Amino acid sequence: MVLKKHYTSQDRIDYYNGICVPNSCREEEITALAMLDVFKFKTISFLLPFPSLFALNSTVSFTQVARCTAGLFPTDAFVAVCLLVSIVFIILPLTGTVYTAGGWRKVRCNELPSDGLLSANYGSTSSTEKNTRKPKAERKHSHEHASELLAVSDDSKQSTLDFVLTCFSLQKNLPALWLTEPSREVSLALNGIRTLSLLWIISGHTSQMTAWQNLDNELEWEAKVPQNPVYIYSLSGPFYLGVDTFFLISGLLSSWSFLNLLNCSGEEIGFHVTLKYLWNRLVRLQPLHMYSVCLLVGLYSIVPWGPLWEYSKLEVDNCRSVWWSNLLLINNFINGPESCNGWTWYLASDFQFHFTTPLLVFFSTKKKHWLIILGTFLFLATFTVTALLSSIYRLPVANPHDMRKTSTVMYFMGYYSKPYCRYGPFLVGILLGLFIHHQQTPILRTKMQAFVGWLCAMFTMFTVVVLAYTLDDTSNDYSPAIAIYQAIHRTIWAAAVGWIIFVCKEGYGGFIDKMLSWGIWTVVAKISYACYLVHPMLILLYNGLQETFTHYSDINMFYLFIGHCLTTFVVALALTVMVEMPLQKLKRSLACKHQEDQL
Repeated sequence: MVLKKHYTSQDRIDYYNGICVPNSCREEEITALAMLDVFKFKTISFLLPFPSLFALNSTVSFTQVARCTAGLFPTDAFVAVCLLVSIVFIILPLTGTVYTAGGWRKVRCNELPSDGLLSANYGSTSSTEKNTRKPKAERKHSHEHASELLAVSDDSKQSTLDFVLTCFSLQKNLPALWLTEPSREVSLALNGIRTLSLLWIISGHTSQMTAWQNLDNELEWEAKVPQNPVYIYSLSGPFYLGVDTFFLISGLLSSWSFLNLLNCSGEEIGFHVTLKYLWNRLVRLQPLHMYSVCLLVGLYSIVPWGPLWEYSKLEVDNCRSVWWSNLLLINNFINGPESCNGWTWYLASDFQFHFTTPLLVFFSTKKKHWLIILGTFLFLATFTVTALLSSIYRLPVANPHDMRKTSTVMYFMGYYSKPYCRYGPFLVGILLGLFIHHQQTPILRTKMQAFVGWLCAMFTMFTVVVLAYTLDDTSNDYSPAIAIYQAIHRTIWAAAVGWIIFVCKEGYGGFIDKMLSWGIWTVVAKISYACYLVHPMLILLYNGLQETFTHYSDINMFYLFIGHCLTTFVVALALTVMVEMPLQKLKRSLACKHQEDQL
């Protein structure tokens, strides 16, 4: 049961108190009891006091109304479809597993390469190979070889049902996760960078969502965490730089993916190959993305919520009304409080960034000075727009948490999720990918050169973090230094991380390269896309199931982080082998069939 209070000054403010009452209580009775102020024992009230900080220096009046969770999550046609989709992708893998284990198939499925999932990570594209332009004769030989393979596959005919069930078989998909064969990526260090950035984001969301939703000592949290560098890995300073690291990796891999497509197709850059490239990216992202929307709506509609169900209902209601924006990948232009799976703004921005990759690759194959001019123009454009928005709306330096301020609202609605403000790191990735692709000889020749580069990169990253704490955005005078920092710090961070990727590729990564190349990172990287999609959903679910508020302490938050990580990894692993991998296999099979028809 939630007691909803409407306070009126200049604008309406909805303030919620969550309380547990017997099922026999009706909403009208709770409203009447609240007005009589009977929810009190001696001097202790069971209802939270009205937060006067929401209405500083204003006269307020209010009304109260009680609402119960019963009936607020109706199982209509929309929910029914979402539940059906969720169940189908549970039944199919189980059926495929039993079917394969039973040995009922007369022929074995011709396996497609399973290591392609390495390229299916959060922040990557449909291919992670570094390719060189093949001569026409070699491409012709490749097509002839493909024809031979397809002819062999024709010899072993199998039914569509047999093939589909085999693709969904856990016996076929699970082993691919544990394979740690040498990657065709530029460096295995990418897996370590991906995983550490993902853990940083999960840690920050654990702290952020818990603080916004159900802390009973929020003032203590605010006094201790947001501006303390000790909590940089939780929610302090430029916490969201982990997202910019993913934009960097995505830009890097997008250039290689497009170059690989050109090599395989033998076509020149044009409308057809560009459309195919964007279609491949769309098909890569959307199946698991839309399944996560169905999973949230279906799961949140049947869960027996506690008194803190408002955030969950908001998510379901938003998905009812604007699910189409997720389907079209334009949800980053939907206002944050009204978006469906708000954290998926990243996918929309990332896909929109991919429209620029063919253009930049085209200029890289022509005159290099045109690439430099275009890259400079794009950098200056995103820097200028971001600086102007920062100055106009007086945006906080980093990690705003006071939602009462207009600047904080504009930070998330007008800046944080908008592609024209976040393009810099992706552009750095594209340029780095093109540079590595066209590089003929090693750039670094001595350890001293590598040492100087490492020193500059570490100093740059340190400076970006320190300035987030030293720049004062609370004074009346909004300093131009803050606007400049807001405009360029994400791109500078991406350049420093790009150096780490480059130097590891050159063989001067040292112990950092070895640490980032551990095999365990490969396993996490393979499920990182699913981790990104489900971890906020699980955090909101946990918070909404609590019957009391959570008390902040370092140890409590640490245990929450560990628990959310483990739960996320288990659920993400299941989604990867039951949804993501089977659908990618089916997609590749259809692509091969299309190629067969063309040959």
